[in-house]
Amino acid sequence: MKPHPIWRSRGFRGLWASVGVSLAGTHVSVIALPLTALGALDATPGQVALLAAAATAPFLLLGLPAGAWVDRLPLRPLMIRCDVVRFLLLLSVPVAYALDVLGLAQLYVVAFATGAAGVLFDVAALSVLPSVVEREHLAVANGRLEAVRATAQTSGPALGGSLVQLLTAPVAVLADALSYLLSAVLLRGLPLLPSPPGADRSEGLLRQVGAGLRYCLTHRHIRPLALSAAWANLCTEALLAVFVTHAVRDLHLAAVTVGLVLALSNLGYLAGSLVTPWLNDRLGVGRTIVLSALLHGGSVLVALAPETATWAWLAAGLALTAAGGGIWNVDAVTLRQAGTPPEMLARMNATNRFLIWGTMPLGAAAGALLAEVWDLRTAVTVAALALPCCALPVFFSAVRRLKTMPLRPDPEPDPEPGSGPAPEGEPAPAAVRPA
Repeated sequence: MKPHPIWRSRGFRGLWASVGVSLAGTHVSVIALPLTALGALDATPGQVALLAAAATAPFLLLGLPAGAWVDRLPLRPLMIRCDVVRFLLLLSVPVAYALDVLGLAQLYVVAFATGAAGVLFDVAALSVLPSVVEREHLAVANGRLEAVRATAQTSGPALGGSLVQLLTAPVAVLADALSYLLSAVLLRGLPLLPSPPGADRSEGLLRQVGAGLRYCLTHRHIRPLALSAAWANLCTEALLAVFVTHAVRDLHLAAVTVGLVLALSNLGYLAGSLVTPWLNDRLGVGRTIVLSALLHGGSVLVALAPETATWAWLAAGLALTAAGGGIWNVDAVTLRQAGTPPEMLARMNATNRFLIWGTMPLGAAAGALLAEVWDLRTAVTVAALALPCCALPVFFSAVRRLKTMPLRPDPEPDPEPGSGPAPEGEPAPAAVRPA
């Protein structure tokens, strides 16, 4: 079979490899960091959940200005520096553990600072893709990136659980640190990409941030996508913040079993990312996005898991939810990239990250609060049952009516109410360009 044209792009190959390596390490830490807090530092469930909140807080605190900052910097050096910073931060955990000086305060600092570097890296990476592949190949490129993400999500927790079992959790964090170092090396294969074209560097930071925020909040497709994803991330983070502790302490699962459950569940993510083009052809882009949101209802199986065959129920519920996430990420990311002009791309991505990932620390904090006020099982149940409501914003919006991806960027906000809908699959007409 002839390889797809995207593989001829040296920039895409470097980006694809870098994302795969760093994400595999990241998903080792998904299980290694909370187990470090639990095993090495005897943390409470609330303290472990707050660790997740610290890791995601930068999306809330730095999400809006990140786009304007990325607009002003060459993208490849920025991404490499972010990887090196994350390598050094995570390396400090096994070093401190070996010196017997590791504490919860250090884990919180490492989680927050690593997340802050991740904010800038993610915004830059999303803005790089349209520069290294043709616009008509964006959906395929995003599908390949989501497939490697799914592979990392599948192998990372299983590897993390095994490393924790064999080497202890703090030493397992070293695998994540080394993955960022390798990612930085791979990124050197990217072309020396400039900052996004057309961005006005002389414009004040607040005006640039405001323009990005207005664009996202007035766009007929980006706004409902942001609302749905924000709710999904709020509930997912509340669930994940207490899930590992619940599995270990309430369900009495071993670390390696928890890693296996997370690994098996992410096979759903891989399947979802791979079947997205097939679903788009048969259902249309809009209905596929709605279906992906409804699949998050698999979380209900997590709440209803019986005392027998617990791991199978957990894996099945999380796999359905992950399948929805895989489909969603291919289509939602492509829709935003295809419909946004280059000069607005970094700010759109950063603002969108703020809107949809800014709820993650709130969700983690909510999970911690529920676990402290009631118990772990109640926290898991509330988050799991609330998650499927993420389908409502996209179902009652113009997204549901989309047949295909937009063929050209749409630099304008939505038309005024009453002006009538735009043709399905095409950007909406508008009278005023965002400032």
